[in-house]
Amino acid sequence: MRAFAALCDDLTGSSVQSILLKDRGLSVRQIIRPAGELPAPEDGEAIVINCDTRRRSPGEAQEIFRRFASLFPPSVGIGKRIDTTLRGHILDETAELLSARPGAAALVVPAYPASGRTTVGGYHLLGGSLLERTEVARDPLWPVSSSYVPGYFSGTLPCGLITMETVKLGPPAVTEALSALVSDGVRVVVADAMTAEDIETLAEGAASVKGEIIPVDPGPFTAAFLGRKLPGRNSGTALAVIGSTSEKTARQIAWTEGKLRCSLFTLLPGERTDDALPRLRAFLADLHDHGDFLLIRPSPEIVRGSEAATAAVLADLGRETLRILGRKICGILLSGGDTAAMFFEGSGTASLAPGEEIQPLMMGGRILDGEFAGLAAVTKGGLIGEEDGIYRAVQWLRKERN
Repeated sequence: MRAFAALCDDLTGSSVQSILLKDRGLSVRQIIRPAGELPAPEDGEAIVINCDTRRRSPGEAQEIFRRFASLFPPSVGIGKRIDTTLRGHILDETAELLSARPGAAALVVPAYPASGRTTVGGYHLLGGSLLERTEVARDPLWPVSSSYVPGYFSGTLPCGLITMETVKLGPPAVTEALSALVSDGVRVVVADAMTAEDIETLAEGAASVKGEIIPVDPGPFTAAFLGRKLPGRNSGTALAVIGSTSEKTARQIAWTEGKLRCSLFTLLPGERTDDALPRLRAFLADLHDHGDFLLIRPSPEIVRGSEAATAAVLADLGRETLRILGRKICGILLSGGDTAAMFFEGSGTASLAPGEEIQPLMMGGRILDGEFAGLAAVTKGGLIGEEDGIYRAVQWLRKERN
């Protein structure tokens, strides 16, 4: 997949999809009023199209989706953004995408956990209640009478289900289950999800399936899936220099490594700059893909009392990495007050332009002077940030490049 086209049935949905993709560090173009010939997506780009079919008849919606789906070659992936409460022409529009891609399967993930939408046993819930027991059932234009998502496809398209039990077993289990269903000729697979972590698990599992997967969801799954299948064209690699060895930082690193492609360099206990630099240069020379973020951190077995010396070496390694990789690095995360201070001192940085507070006490901005003037930077203490703190910092840096 060199690029991607997300087809949405209304303007609001296309805006949601665009922002979620942008937050993944992807290059995104939102087309709110498609007219004439659409611009061909560039390599690494996601194009989000408002097809405006929600208010149209089923036949009109099918024709519009058929036309848009036919515009893109097989090298451009396609997907459909659906409403969080299952309103719209879900079956008809999904069927058109599958017709355009005979060898593909649609993975339907209706959950949007951040907005209280979850799916369990194939049943879609709003705030923990079945859709037909909420106000959505009384929608004047799109009254929803059933929460059972596979039922929207059964009788028309072969449909399977990946249950929560499988999702909780991890990405390999999802890959195995999805591959087996596709091999059996199933064209539509509905998947359970209750949390953001479940969405990431599904995306990781789906990304490893051979053959084309068409994401059908309200946005989070498509974003997570493309974050793995379609690396950002201009986003580059975020450099993270982590001086802290706290348990909280270790959890943040583990959480991020499970979501993004990471390259890791570890400073050995007691290692000095003169010893570490040759290892770092060889490490960088051997890297063919720097991933979403490049992490430099000390060994957990750091000798107590050597924290200041370790911070100084880490700062040296961070600066050398920037000199070697240059524009391949979109920004730097500095975790640990001593590490950040020594990095800035050694690079001649005296001032920063404040950007935004990414999480409480985690600040993003831009270096104004010194050797690395213009580079986006995030600073945080070792005990600062939620479990996804480092992940959010990396995504912020990659978004700043775009």
